[in-house]
Amino acid sequence: MTTRNLMCLSAAAGLMLMAAACSNDATSPKVTTSTSLIDQTTLTNDVASTAGDAIALDIWSIVGNETTVNLGASAAAPAAATTNSTSYTRSRTCFDSSGAAVACRPLSNVRQIVTVWSFEGVRSGTTENGATFSGDMTRAAVDTLFRNFTDTTETSRTHDGVVTGTDTVTFVGPNVTRTHDQSAVDSVEAVTWNVPRYNNPFPVSGKIVRNVSVHATYTSATRSDTTDVQKRVEVDFPADAQGNVVLKIDDKTCNLNLVTRHVSDCQ
Repeated sequence: MTTRNLMCLSAAAGLMLMAAACSNDATSPKVTTSTSLIDQTTLTNDVASTAGDAIALDIWSIVGNETTVNLGASAAAPAAATTNSTSYTRSRTCFDSSGAAVACRPLSNVRQIVTVWSFEGVRSGTTENGATFSGDMTRAAVDTLFRNFTDTTETSRTHDGVVTGTDTVTFVGPNVTRTHDQSAVDSVEAVTWNVPRYNNPFPVSGKIVRNVSVHATYTSATRSDTTDVQKRVEVDFPADAQGNVVLKIDDKTCNLNLVTRHVSDCQ
C-alpha cells in the first residue's frame, strides 16, 4: 500500500473518532449545580429583624437602669409578645460632679452613674415576611449615664455604652428552616432622653450601631447549606411619638418600632 493511501486511511480514522466523541458529548447527561438554599435578601431581612429586636431591647434595658436607681420610668414598655422571659443582674457606681465616687443616695449629689448589667433570656416574634422566629439570647453591658443640668434643673440624660451578646435564633418558613448563630457588639453613642421621663419615653438624639457576625444554616427536607456574613446595623434617633425609628442595614432602610420591637418596610 502506498504511503499516500496510508495517510488517507489515518485521516479517515481520525475523523471517525472525532465524530464519535461529538456524538457521545451530545447524548451524555449534563451535570448541573444545585441552587443554594441561601437567599441573600432573606438573610439580610432576617438580620434586620433580630438586630432591631436587640437594639430595642438595649433601649429598654437602659430605661430599666434608670428605673432601678429611682430616676423615674417612662410610660412605654416593651411588648410582652416579643420576649418570653429575661433575667437581669445589675450593679452600679455613682459619681458626683467632680468625678468622685459617692453613694447613690441622695440622688441630688449624683451626676454620673455607671451600670454593669447582663441578662439571659428567650425571645420570639415574627419577621416582615411572616416567618416566626425564636431563640436564646445573652447580653453583657456597661452603661454610663450622664445627668445634664441647666443651673439646678435636670433637663436631659445621656447614655453611652457597649453591649456584647450571643444569640441563637431559628426562623421557621414553609419549606426552609433558617438558624442564625450570632455574635454582636452594640455601641450606644450619646443616646439622650429629655426629662421628665414620664412624658418623654423615647430618645431624642444619638444612635446605636450594631456589628454582628452571623453563621447561618438553611435546612430543607433534603439538604442543608451554610454561610457566614457580617452586617453593620445603625439606628438613629429621634424616635417619633409612637416609637418609630429608621434602621439601616447594607443599602436598605427599614422601620423599627421600639415598643413592639418589630422591623418592617425594608427597601
